[in-house]
Amino acid sequence: MFEKFKENFSRPKGLMGSVAGKIMAFENQEINKWTIEHLQVHPNDHVLEVGYGPGYSIECLTKEYSHIQVDGIDPSQQMKEQAEHRLKDEVEEGRVRFFVGPIETAELKANSYQKVLSVNNYTIWDDPLKGLTNLYQSMAPGGKIAITMQPREEDACADKTRMFGRKIEEDLRQCDFQDIETRFRKVRPELTVCVTAVKPLTY
Repeated sequence: MFEKFKENFSRPKGLMGSVAGKIMAFENQEINKWTIEHLQVHPNDHVLEVGYGPGYSIECLTKEYSHIQVDGIDPSQQMKEQAEHRLKDEVEEGRVRFFVGPIETAELKANSYQKVLSVNNYTIWDDPLKGLTNLYQSMAPGGKIAITMQPREEDACADKTRMFGRKIEEDLRQCDFQDIETRFRKVRPELTVCVTAVKPLTY
């Protein structure tokens, strides 16, 4: 039962998936807001969240910034249903769109996103480099990405957080992102890392 519940945090479904989504929304609130701060969102930006879960980050974005368009991609149909319920008005207005599928093969319009974020999702991507390559191609020149991770496993510790940070930095660099910056913040239950990077204006 416990192993089944843990699986639902990567691809939530069914009753346990619904519970997992609510837990994720509560636990991720502070780090979602922290991540959004580092994106420096501007009016008329087109924003993409990878792994939107129950839609908390996108809700924060639409409340804070009135003149933006937000898309989300997540592998879980259950999370899409929760997020669409949370943001019913914004979806009906056309300000928010939710999609289901893996980021590695998602069909994203080239050069379209000014901002991209992913919170507590990167380590469950099937192929992070392929996912980042797809995101790089979908981002507008000068666009900014923020990837945040807080280890939640039984062996979670500050050293593991720093390891996540180094890995994300390395992957972003390998995919030609520039101006990479890494920040740490202690948020219960463990040290959290946010790595930001920019797609160069010429590529």
